Amino acid sequence: MKKRSLVVLRILMITLLLFQSLSFSTPAAGSDELKRELLEDIISVDKPELFDDYGELYLAKAKVQAVLQGMEGWAVTPNTKAWVDIFLGIIDDFERMADLSKSSVPSEHIKALEIAEGINTSINTLSGYDIAERNGIPMFSEIALRRFYRNEGEFFEEAARNEEETKVKIEHARNSSSAYGLGGIPREKSRMEFESRRLDWMYKRDMERASEYITASWSHRENADKPSPGFFDTAAAFMEIIKARDSFGEAKKIYEKHGDRELENVKGIESKINDTYKGLMQKTIKNIAIYLLILSFFTVIIGMDFKRWGEELDDTMLGAELIG
Repeated sequence: MKKRSLVVLRILMITLLLFQSLSFSTPAAGSDELKRELLEDIISVDKPELFDDYGELYLAKAKVQAVLQGMEGWAVTPNTKAWVDIFLGIIDDFERMADLSKSSVPSEHIKALEIAEGINTSINTLSGYDIAERNGIPMFSEIALRRFYRNEGEFFEEAARNEEETKVKIEHARNSSSAYGLGGIPREKSRMEFESRRLDWMYKRDMERASEYITASWSHRENADKPSPGFFDTAAAFMEIIKARDSFGEAKKIYEKHGDRELENVKGIESKINDTYKGLMQKTIKNIAIYLLILSFFTVIIGMDFKRWGEELDDTMLGAELIG
């Protein structure tokens, strides 16, 4: 009996210790302690560079602090902590986003835009808390986010203007249009959307032409690669390889115009065309040399015949003079 009482007593003591431990680690709902913790979290947010760039966030932070200070301890609940934590997360995400947007590398700005999507979701969630919405805290964050988007619209517009590769230029123009739209500038959004569509249409048209030139180049090269042994057949093959070079040259101009990486993929064709061209050139020179040799041979023979005929004519004329 005593042992059973001792066990029960120990269980009660352990339960009491656990309860005390939990009560110290987690502030109770509606407590002054939770209020102090949240105020400390807000006051400790010291990001002068971010607040210089986005003054709206500083105003939002000041508003959160004022709201918390004006609340009674019993009114500061886990629900309060939830929306304050969302706001603190927005601040942290904004800082990461702002750092990325200072880079001159477009890929860093794309990462910043991805973070901005998350911030937008957080702002929408924050708007669902009545006290935050009433005090305009989501509104300040949204204004800052819109300004970020407008800056990104300008960045990608400039990037599109300076980009040499048309395919990348189109992507920059699209990003610019999207950012302008999210930044609340519909006119700029429409302008960059039109620009991206114009570039896309031109690019696709030119790529179709380049593909046709490449196909023609390949066809001419195949025709030239297997000529018949005759002299005139070799000449015809040489004309085919000239056409192949011309067609590839036109395709190359288009790829270079757009700074397109597809040029690297078709350079193998150019190499084969050049090999065939060199082979036919050597064969043509050889055939011409043989032709000239044969022509020279017949020229010598004919020349000898003319010489002999001339000598015989001279002898005949001399004999006629002597007889006369």
